[in-house]
Amino acid sequence: MPETHRTIQVETAVSAPAERVWRALTEPEQIRQWFGWEHEGLADEIRFIFVDHAVPAPPDRIGLAGGQELQLASEGDRTVLRAVLPPSADAEPGWDAIVEGWRAFFEQLRFLLERAPAGRRSTVHLTGSATGAQVLAVLDAAGPTRRWHDSPRQRIVVDAEGRLLVVAAGAPLADGAASTVSLTVSAYGLDEAGLDLLHRDWAARWRAAVGT
Repeated sequence: MPETHRTIQVETAVSAPAERVWRALTEPEQIRQWFGWEHEGLADEIRFIFVDHAVPAPPDRIGLAGGQELQLASEGDRTVLRAVLPPSADAEPGWDAIVEGWRAFFEQLRFLLERAPAGRRSTVHLTGSATGAQVLAVLDAAGPTRRWHDSPRQRIVVDAEGRLLVVAAGAPLADGAASTVSLTVSAYGLDEAGLDLLHRDWAARWRAAVGT
């Protein structure tokens, strides 16, 4: 696709071969293992974005609706994955919801391919309004964690049970101002009882830290 008036907005390096990354971007059952979070319309959303309105150009480009494009580039034993996006008229200075969305989703994809968790993915997704300090306190409540990704509006960690925790905010996390915040927990291989416990535990931690 022509690159005129377009900039590379999101980029991450995945320790996996390009062929594996390609499958994760083009096979709906694979996409479900990393994209977004669970909700009633997730399967339809995946089909709309990655099937009905996608134009694959193997082995390294996928055109998406709205002039977006995903690009893959092999670099040794890793693959650099990029989202190239058109300028957004709705973006606020320094913040773009689409950019931040792809940033989080790419890290969820990287986690899937690098950690290879067993079983079907389940998620908890919580939203509210809070300061950066308040929403980061939710991660503190998880106990020991390992840092996975840091950017001004996101912090992503892996907890002791191997679950990926994604905190995102509309304002920089270091700022004192309140903004829209969210938490997405990705867990794999849970049965119904385990998923129910996951929801209850994280809802309680969220209420204690964020209050909504």
